[in-house]
Amino acid sequence: MKKDAAQLRANAHQDLEALLDAAVDAVIVIDHTSKILTFNHAAERLFGYSPADVLGHDISMLMPEPYKSAHAGYVGAYLETGRARIIGIGREITARRRDGSIFPAALSVGQIRGAATPRFVGFIQDITTRKAAIEALRYERDRAQTYLDVAEVILLALDEHGSITMINRRGQEIIGYTEAELVGSDWFELCVPQESRQERRARFDAELQAMSPLQTESRSQIVTNSGERRLIAWRTTLLHDGDGAVVGRLASGEDITEQHMAEEALRQSEALLRSAQSIAKLGNFELVHPTGPVKWSEEMYRLLGSSTHEGPLGVEAFARRFVHVDDRDHFLKVWQQAYTAQQRFNVEFRIQRTDNEIRYIHSQGEVAPHPDGVLVTGTLHDVTDRKHAENELRVGQDRLTHVARLSTMGEMATGLAHEINQPLTAIATYAQAAIRLMDAPGGADPVDLRDALVQIVTQSLRAGEVIRRLRAFVKNRTAHSERLEVNRLVEDIRILAVPDARVNDMRLILQLDPLSPVVAGDPVQLQQVLLNLIRNAIDATCESPTALRELTITTRPLGDGVEVAVSDHAGGISDAVAENLFNPFYTTKETGTGLGLAISRSIITAHRGKLGYRPTPGGGTTFYFTLPKLVGV
Repeated sequence: MKKDAAQLRANAHQDLEALLDAAVDAVIVIDHTSKILTFNHAAERLFGYSPADVLGHDISMLMPEPYKSAHAGYVGAYLETGRARIIGIGREITARRRDGSIFPAALSVGQIRGAATPRFVGFIQDITTRKAAIEALRYERDRAQTYLDVAEVILLALDEHGSITMINRRGQEIIGYTEAELVGSDWFELCVPQESRQERRARFDAELQAMSPLQTESRSQIVTNSGERRLIAWRTTLLHDGDGAVVGRLASGEDITEQHMAEEALRQSEALLRSAQSIAKLGNFELVHPTGPVKWSEEMYRLLGSSTHEGPLGVEAFARRFVHVDDRDHFLKVWQQAYTAQQRFNVEFRIQRTDNEIRYIHSQGEVAPHPDGVLVTGTLHDVTDRKHAENELRVGQDRLTHVARLSTMGEMATGLAHEINQPLTAIATYAQAAIRLMDAPGGADPVDLRDALVQIVTQSLRAGEVIRRLRAFVKNRTAHSERLEVNRLVEDIRILAVPDARVNDMRLILQLDPLSPVVAGDPVQLQQVLLNLIRNAIDATCESPTALRELTITTRPLGDGVEVAVSDHAGGISDAVAENLFNPFYTTKETGTGLGLAISRSIITAHRGKLGYRPTPGGGTTFYFTLPKLVGV
């Protein structure tokens, strides 16, 4: 019986050893003093020791520092207190091979019950590969999380019911909720505007049912935690499980609220610009000369009557195609100067549209350096209506000026009639004398007869000169500019002014500086101004009975020009009159039109001069005008 029991124990021991040697994990048995009792084949392979190397030795030989020193007394403490740190629990440890290499291991320890002395069995697995896999997985997870967190777009995952399963930090920042508040919540109820929830949920369901693998793009609003609405540009794709079934949707969303506002503002600005250009008939262009791209605004094509299909043209091609043949050389000359000097240009010319209509154009712009030549930016402004208005205004002004001259002549009619009547009377007298000489007995004395005829010729020339000056003054003519000597201008108008002064018992004095410069202007218009000032001075003197009945006309050089002045010695100008003096239709005369000074000022202004007045020393008023001298003389 004892023999059978011994045989059974021997068989059990053999079975145990076979079991230990077949085990994949390292199996080590130690006693209560931590001495190694059993060391299976897997342990040999794992640690590099043979059983003979380890049996009877302390288990700490398989541990690196500091675990080796800390292990001393652990088993005794367990047996004494029953508090386990490893036994019956299991944990990850760090183990040491025979060659000194360190590796991570999973350790499970159990106590062998029923032995005479306490024994413990440990199962050890090398988890190096598993740890590496876990670490790689953790790394990939952390990297993915980093990508999610640093992404400047919303990354959002929804399940098939529309609940949020994942959202990144940027999404939380934009929406204004924490991750805990968002994950598990219904996206449509929480973040979609109420008026569009039904439509967007229906679209979401339809996309899931369609199971399209294609990525879709859309724009829609979301509502943030604060109630603000943000416009998001979405790119979405479906999520599938391992079996290929659709389980939700993944979306990336870019907050384009500010971008959309800027784009909308830009569209409105461009629309306003197009409208303004259309109203103002102003087109703009940009080109890189000589071979770079050319850009025209829509209004450019409308101004030229051209089609956008024809495309924009460079400078020379534009000149050949649209600039009027009579203005083409001038246009190209101005352009060449601007191009060569790389400076601003300003030019007016006519164009001939594709429908052959002639239009007036004002173009200006600037030329700047460019890597491929020069950059030209500028505008084309249709000023045809302005030109027509200027022409009509000029015609109206000419007519008004002519009427004012006629009015002035009407006021001077008495003096002029007297001036013409005198030579006519003299002509009649000398003609009658010549007849008497011829009828005298013995015939006329040739010397006396000749004297009479000479006087007739002289007086007729005198009357003819007055009439010639009068006709030249009142003739309706187009204004023009010519070279003028100011003193000669005053001398010429004296013929018309002296008779009026004489009739009103006034003396006309000329004080003309011989150094007065030459000017450019229209002689008749400037004489009209001078004669109007003389007439006003005569009227003012006549209204002041005690005034010195004397007018003085002076000329004198003044800086870069000349001053012409008419001085009287009447009562001067009151503040009330001075305030309205140059206003049209304002007059202090009973029969005046109130246009004389207004027209005179416009004439002098057109001649780049100034019309004004100042007190005459000793009393009275001096009206004066200035003119710039003729450059180059």
